Amino acid sequence: MIGEKVFVEGIEHKDDNSSLRVAIKDVFLKSTNNLEWLSKGDLVLLKPALNSDNPYPSTTHPFAISVISKILSEEGADVIIGDQSGLGHVVQDTIGVIRGNTRDNFIKSGMGNAEDNNFISFETRGWNKGFIHHYSDFTPSWPNGFYVTKCIEKADHIISLPRLSTHSQAGVTLGFKNMVGILRDDSRMDFHANGPFNNFIKREARGSTLKSVDDGSGTFIEKIVEISDSIKEKLRVTLFVATKAQSTFGPNQSEFKLGKLEIAKANIVNLNPEMVFASKDQVAVEAFAFAMIKDIRNNIPPLSKIFSNLILSSNKIINQVDEIPVRKQTFIQHAINIGLGNMPDQIIYNNIPITLQKRLGKYLEET
Repeated sequence: MIGEKVFVEGIEHKDDNSSLRVAIKDVFLKSTNNLEWLSKGDLVLLKPALNSDNPYPSTTHPFAISVISKILSEEGADVIIGDQSGLGHVVQDTIGVIRGNTRDNFIKSGMGNAEDNNFISFETRGWNKGFIHHYSDFTPSWPNGFYVTKCIEKADHIISLPRLSTHSQAGVTLGFKNMVGILRDDSRMDFHANGPFNNFIKREARGSTLKSVDDGSGTFIEKIVEISDSIKEKLRVTLFVATKAQSTFGPNQSEFKLGKLEIAKANIVNLNPEMVFASKDQVAVEAFAFAMIKDIRNNIPPLSKIFSNLILSSNKIINQVDEIPVRKQTFIQHAINIGLGNMPDQIIYNNIPITLQKRLGKYLEET
């Protein structure tokens, strides 16, 4: 399989964000070949990273939503935005929603406002009516399959809009991890049961009938990757707005909260240059995002790195992000093995310093 192009646009920061809006539009149109797949009246689902009510970069940059929504709407598409926040913020079981509302998080995070009527909280569609079962030969880590929102079935096209961040359990939360938000909560419990710190997940599900059973397979990352099998025929592009990044902890901006006190706060990096990058190949853009994370983590303040390593010392996945080459990361290898894409064939840079291009290229070529 030949990998696809990754388009990367560097941006000089401006307080009015005019350059950022232009860059998002430019990269989006280039990476979709000017929306060659879109017909008037098509339904397009935008899938942001909305794990919590924390603002960007703990969640997707609001401009990714607003700029791309406008482009699609002007071309005659029907645009919906949808997600279900993490178990620490929204919990649903067979009886109904136990607590939380993803739409509230959409507003509180700054991603949208109360007037937006095209946002869908997946949990509000109902446990049975709102979700469908998925299983294929390419989801071997899910022997019983998994449940995803019916919005996948209804959409003609899907746009993934992740953020650039590390993750305390999975190591990173990029494009593949973004698809956890389409799962029903019983399936979320299933994959978390294979991962580190699952006791925290079980605690977050308190008050519900959700079960957590470790099948002993040790396929935490593989299960995450295989979620994308359910959307691969409709996924048109994965686009990152990376003006900032979280380089420790994640996905939220802190690990614990005691009232207003935040403990183990994520280290947030202001990128220079700011970037927008995208590809229609989910693996190619994931690999580039991994290279970005590696480069950013090479410059973490020593105390932040020591503190992060101390808190997360029992999670070996975190160390693998730094120590294993991009192409050998489980996210990348498994995705290639099940036919979700390949390493990038070409990276098209614009306004990116040559020194940075060389560093990122080295991470991507390393074996």
